Amino acid sequence: MSQILIIDDEDKYFELCQRFIEGHDFLPPARNYREAEATLEAYRGKVDLVLLDVHFDIPDEELLPYDKTELLTGKDHKRAIERLRRGQGLHILDQLRRVVPDLPVIVMTARDDLPIEADSERLQAEDYTYLLDDEYLDARSLRLQIENILAQRAGPAGDEDEPFYWGETSRMQGLRRRLSILARGQLPIILLGSTGTGKSLLAREFIHARSHREGPFVAVDLSTVPHDLMGAHLFGVVKGAYTGATTSREGVLQHAHGGTLFLDEIGNLSLELQKALLQVLQEGRYRPVGSVDERVADIKLVVATNENLVEMVRHGKFREDLYMRLNPATAMRLPSLTERKDDFSVLLEVFVARVAQEAYNADLLRQYAAQRGMAVSETDAVPVSVSRKVPAKADSRRIHFVFHPSSYKQLRDFAWPGNFRQFEMFLSNLITLSLVELVDQADVVEPSNPAEASRPDVIPILPRIVRELMRPMDISRIEPETDGTPVRVLDDGGHRLGVTLLAGDSLNAVSCAVERQYLELLFEKYEGDLARMAGVLLSDPTAGRKVQLRMNQLGIKLRSLKQRRRGR
Repeated sequence: MSQILIIDDEDKYFELCQRFIEGHDFLPPARNYREAEATLEAYRGKVDLVLLDVHFDIPDEELLPYDKTELLTGKDHKRAIERLRRGQGLHILDQLRRVVPDLPVIVMTARDDLPIEADSERLQAEDYTYLLDDEYLDARSLRLQIENILAQRAGPAGDEDEPFYWGETSRMQGLRRRLSILARGQLPIILLGSTGTGKSLLAREFIHARSHREGPFVAVDLSTVPHDLMGAHLFGVVKGAYTGATTSREGVLQHAHGGTLFLDEIGNLSLELQKALLQVLQEGRYRPVGSVDERVADIKLVVATNENLVEMVRHGKFREDLYMRLNPATAMRLPSLTERKDDFSVLLEVFVARVAQEAYNADLLRQYAAQRGMAVSETDAVPVSVSRKVPAKADSRRIHFVFHPSSYKQLRDFAWPGNFRQFEMFLSNLITLSLVELVDQADVVEPSNPAEASRPDVIPILPRIVRELMRPMDISRIEPETDGTPVRVLDDGGHRLGVTLLAGDSLNAVSCAVERQYLELLFEKYEGDLARMAGVLLSDPTAGRKVQLRMNQLGIKLRSLKQRRRGR
């Protein structure tokens, strides 16, 4: 039975849950953060979920933050305290995220004058809801949210053999659940994310597989199709339509009929062809190039891009009507590898197991095992650990890769501009190079007496090999910026930035001038991505808003920086 803690200054939601939501143990409400903290301490990791109200009508001294000196300085005391009461739940959520970052939280309120969406997402609440003051409807909504979150917490619902690793964080499991729902519908899907995040893999192996459509999966990378041939490639062409059209050819729309069409880099589509694609989505019909006859298009459309389609619409490079027809409300952004640090250790295991099964590496593993009188399972994953010591001897028949913590940190903190695709290629090379010398020089590296080889099952990944493979990939180590000053990425993941130090009227003025320079340099380096800047400065990609506020305080005009970047 799940333990659910309600943090609320009243009993209303507690009584609602006890009466209408069975199968869970609802703990007595915590009236403020101190009581919530005490309850979490008493249950020590046994609380499965928190239901958190937003408005708290409690004494001033119980409101977060406890030290209100800075908050109340020079302000209307009464109004400031009332503002704290109205949003106290969000202050509590902020504190919970510091203490128990992985504990699922549902933010709820019955007040229609408390906008909670943006703050709930910023503070990484699993869900939020506005209750309607109707016991039946409120209980049904809450129960649905509770059951979905607890099901995710119990473990991934998908097939462990899926080629895309979702991980166990609530964010990724929520993405998986939502995408699974969208896959079954007829509406288009937009996949956003940097190169190498797995957009085409998800389109083929997840969306198409769950669409229950009988037709084929057809993928087109529009960045590789010449603009003058793109219309014929998509819609087909009839003989004689233009010079060189010596025969009639079917387009990918016809090939994908009854199935799924994946258009990668949709931003490369010309405005004229965007209009033609809009007709396909609106009417389910199209004309091949040079034809007067219409054809029926029955497709599930999935598009992907690493560009900002909203910005393209604003600048007239992408049709607004097509953008709206592509279903932007449900656009799914796939996080980069650097944004999945919570999953990194398991991602390392998953990808090492995957590359170890590649034909060449699998053959090396068999040779390594045979030379040492071992047997290698064709189905079992290769264990991976991060340690300064040899792992405990569990099953000497299974080969075990060991990464030194310093190597693991280098891998985790690397920028990985090519994301998962680059990560997988790197690990494939790493495993190959780690095995080749051990196989080719087995007679040299192993003792003449096999009995002295106490742990042939363990293969340490040498930090030297990790370093040698990473060095040529780090093309961002020195990059010229706008004023010729380099931003150097250090081996430990830190940054060395060149700034100009000028005398000022005060030490504070000099300090602010230096801070402005390095924030502008980072803004340029990370292409205006405040989340990546927050990840570098605060180790928290969700704190982009804090970076923006600090830049505003220093008088940095983000709009001017963006215009300067676009003007290049």
